[in-house]
Amino acid sequence: MCCPGCASVATAIMDSGLESYYRYRTSPAEKADLVPEQLKALIHYDNEEVQNEFVTKEADIAEVTLSLDGISCAACAWLIEKRLSSENGVIQIRVNTTTQRALLRWNSTQTQLSTLLGVIHALGYKAAPFEADKQEASYHQTMKQYLYRLGVAGLATMQVMMLAVALYLEVFGSLEPEFKYYFRWVSLIFATPVLLYSALPFYLNAWRSLKAKTLGMDVPVSIALIFAYVASLVATVTEDGEVFFESISMFTFFLLIGRYLEMRARRKAAAASGNLLKLIPAMATTISGEQVAVKSLKIGDKLRVLPGEHIPSDGVILSMRVYIDESMLTGESLPVAKVTGEMAFAGSINGEEAFDLEVARTKADSMLSSIVRLQDEAQSSKPKIAEIADIVARYFVAAILIIAFVTWLYWHQTGSKDAFWIMLSVLVATCPCALSLATPTAITCASSRMGGMGILSRRGHVFETLCKVNHLVIDKTGTLTEGKIEIDKVYSVSEFSEQTLLALAAALESHANHPIAKAFKPYQDEQVEVTEVTNLIGQGLSGNYQNKTLAIGNGEFVLGKTTHDINTVYLSLDGELIGSFCYHDPIRSQAKSFIEKVRHAGITTTLLTGDTVTNARLVSEFIHIDKVVASASPEDKLAYLQQLPSSDVTMMVGDGINDAPTLAGAHLSVAMGGGTDVAKASADLVLLGDQLDKLIQARQLALQTRTIIRENLAWSLGYNLLILPLAVCGLVAPYIAVVGMSASSIIVVSNSLRLLKDK
Repeated sequence: MCCPGCASVATAIMDSGLESYYRYRTSPAEKADLVPEQLKALIHYDNEEVQNEFVTKEADIAEVTLSLDGISCAACAWLIEKRLSSENGVIQIRVNTTTQRALLRWNSTQTQLSTLLGVIHALGYKAAPFEADKQEASYHQTMKQYLYRLGVAGLATMQVMMLAVALYLEVFGSLEPEFKYYFRWVSLIFATPVLLYSALPFYLNAWRSLKAKTLGMDVPVSIALIFAYVASLVATVTEDGEVFFESISMFTFFLLIGRYLEMRARRKAAAASGNLLKLIPAMATTISGEQVAVKSLKIGDKLRVLPGEHIPSDGVILSMRVYIDESMLTGESLPVAKVTGEMAFAGSINGEEAFDLEVARTKADSMLSSIVRLQDEAQSSKPKIAEIADIVARYFVAAILIIAFVTWLYWHQTGSKDAFWIMLSVLVATCPCALSLATPTAITCASSRMGGMGILSRRGHVFETLCKVNHLVIDKTGTLTEGKIEIDKVYSVSEFSEQTLLALAAALESHANHPIAKAFKPYQDEQVEVTEVTNLIGQGLSGNYQNKTLAIGNGEFVLGKTTHDINTVYLSLDGELIGSFCYHDPIRSQAKSFIEKVRHAGITTTLLTGDTVTNARLVSEFIHIDKVVASASPEDKLAYLQQLPSSDVTMMVGDGINDAPTLAGAHLSVAMGGGTDVAKASADLVLLGDQLDKLIQARQLALQTRTIIRENLAWSLGYNLLILPLAVCGLVAPYIAVVGMSASSIIVVSNSLRLLKDK
């Protein structure tokens, strides 16, 4: 095959049983432009330069957030996930029906993005890399189409109802039968556009489900509409039987109103994270004053950010001291002071002075893009209760179809004229849309709210586990303390000067990322070179300096013996002590109140640190921590977690490389925003603003989310259990069934939206 168009034609020929074409043709087919326009557009997404805007890559693994058009319920998400998961090279696909986005991860050496997008298009859905502005435009276009469909259904309903009410009340009772049938034909003319145009989205969703051999929410709805129309059409043509064109029009009208309001509510929940990307400006100013597109920026480009402007890219500050508003990341309104060499993040706002910036990351790799991507990942990874609800909903649709058929059979056997309409009421009233929406809408709203608080959720189980936490395990340095360590005193016990000792220590510590290592950064000297550096995490570093072994760390690592000096690190050369450094790390101002609130909630607290027992006890006694485990290596920390009783649900808070194994081993892990990338990668939550009190708010939000989910499930299940027997008994009119089904979905979504409100 020379192109996807040829493949499509060949597939069509073979599927039609016309493979003899290839045996009997006398000459090769002429080259033709057979690639559909949509397919051409998808192929552009394989261009590496185009992908730099929205695809993140690590080795051969690529990841992209897609915006989806046409999904309406959990069955749509299940269909896309099931189909793409079977494709070669696809590592993971997660679809969020609330945000109408998907997180796709694939091996770029085994398949191409255009191929995977083509698979989604073949299912009947539209997919493209997520861009906030484009998705918003698509949303407005979709809502406009819904309004058109709603308008047609509304106008037809008014006209058909006018005729139907008149006939029901026998206003035209004195007319000849042929005139009554005339009004039926008029009603047919008005109801037909409603069925063929206004109700089209329901048929498309139902057809996708049936093609995939599954049962979606719109299957019973579509069956009800088509059956009602066909039965009424037959009654009109044969002039025998009842017609219910007004029910068809009203049914569609109410369904569209419910779907329209539901989409608006879900959009409100989805917009919270998507709007973050709008904070990144489209244009940036270079140092020379030239305006360039942000998407064209490359690492190393130098920009000038004017006062009050949004910073266009993640980069390193080149000016001396600036104040930046990072409230969109941390939720804190006070500007943050930053100096030369520190990072500024795209979307944050410059203060009152212009400064120069060197681009350090592309737009796709920016902090904001990472936040949106991780939020999508967290929102699309379903809790167990959501997975159970989706499975129940799919089986429930099958049960509804069976119950509806049995209901019709029963009422038909009894000779009831309303057997058909009772069956339709059962189909419509019990559609489990609300059940499928109960959990994902709440999780999406809660994740968006948590992002606004300055906490980044990375896993779907976060809200479930936060509610169950009964044991807080917390690190000291950089967590309970500020982590902004400063060298107080330098003691020399050799011929080396204090300046030389600091330079030697800085050369070694430049190979580490611990807060203590950062304290030596200002003393680095390019003329001092240390090679073959070994980092023994939690103890110290050693390397080759002028053919001698230079080591820095705790007393046991450097001196071979345990020392009891508080906040001291030692430096040796060929095993002989040449100096020591005393440092100071202040306790965070909110640490004491945070621990008090945690203990008040009935949660046990443990300080788990690699620092000395003396340092650990000083901190624990000041902030009243229950238990202290000090001088612990990364292996010791993980072993401590593993030996805890099974009844303990642990939340580990840390920031350093030595916390990474423990973070990965805890039931729920939290990394401080100022911590290392390794720690953040191991964590379930990232605290962007380093404000510990936010974790208390997060737990309160989790408890509220659990309550909302239970309310949603109770309402949706309770409604179905109540309405089903009433509908089977013929006590629910079709239009009441429509109102009830739509109202139940709107109530569930509206209840979830309460999570977006600050209290």
